[in-house]
Amino acid sequence: MTIKDIAKECGCAVGTVSRVLNNQDYVSDKTREKVMEVVNKYNFVLNNNAKALKARGTKTILILVKGTSNILLNNLLEKVQKNMEKLPYTSKVIVLDEYDNEAVEAEKELRETKALGIIFLGGNPERNREVFPRINCPCVLISTKADTEEHENLSSVSTDSYQASLLIARHFAKKGHEKIGVIGGDFSSSMVTKRRFEGFLEGLELSGMTFDAEKSYATAKYSLEGGAKAAEELVKKFPDVTAIFAMSDMQAMGACRKLKDMGFRVPDDISVVGFDGLPIAQYYCPKITTIRQNEEELAVQGLKTLLDAIEKKNGAVHKNIPFEFVEGESVREISTSL
Repeated sequence: MTIKDIAKECGCAVGTVSRVLNNQDYVSDKTREKVMEVVNKYNFVLNNNAKALKARGTKTILILVKGTSNILLNNLLEKVQKNMEKLPYTSKVIVLDEYDNEAVEAEKELRETKALGIIFLGGNPERNREVFPRINCPCVLISTKADTEEHENLSSVSTDSYQASLLIARHFAKKGHEKIGVIGGDFSSSMVTKRRFEGFLEGLELSGMTFDAEKSYATAKYSLEGGAKAAEELVKKFPDVTAIFAMSDMQAMGACRKLKDMGFRVPDDISVVGFDGLPIAQYYCPKITTIRQNEEELAVQGLKTLLDAIEKKNGAVHKNIPFEFVEGESVREISTSL
């Protein structure tokens, strides 16, 4: 009995079974229960010594996930691992806090695993200019663009966050909103936050508006809790805000919940737009207006880009995957005289 046999009987991905056996997060209670039922049925025991020996003798790809609560990155991880199942590679997954330095962790893990390549799910290459040159294997950054960095071994596959956020700002302007707040990440640790913010500012400028960051920006993790806390902070320092751009759907849903608890109606009192296009956002009430990223294509092209660099010795490439604007029910039109 192997992990693959367990995965086949459970109808799960090998990566999912591995996370259950290693007591890792990002597995539902129902799935964990199903896997453990099969494990107990065959009295399967994970042989960590054998696993370590095997890892040293196989083709290992290191996957670093930047953010413990980021559902988009978790979805990308599942899709990358699913696409790796029939390939002659194994993966080692490291989940980091979004404020951690992924390059430092990658350098350390690379010494231990001798990985052939690294997939970064989220990250900030601008922050890692001193460390990254010491990482001497092919790498790909998925979800964040890295074309401004001069690293010959670092490719990227991403959504154009700048243009998508510009579109959101123009949408708010079209709906008559002028008093707009933003919930986003920390600029020093998140390049995607910087790109989304810069694109949003450009959209406001094109619409004839300015932005007071001190009053109108709240920093938060890309999570429900982060969005809720930031929404409360934003409303307290900007009480006449009519619209909020949250840089992730999780932040947007957390913000909506907190606004309701504070006595505000979405979108009647305050409109909210998210980012990512998570399926859950379309089942939320109200449905979240958002930017939908193509998760499947990001995962497929990200893995392909890395394998081309490993197997064909291709240099760094940077791909943009098209996004979709999804209009939900969380934005209302107001009079431009407000």
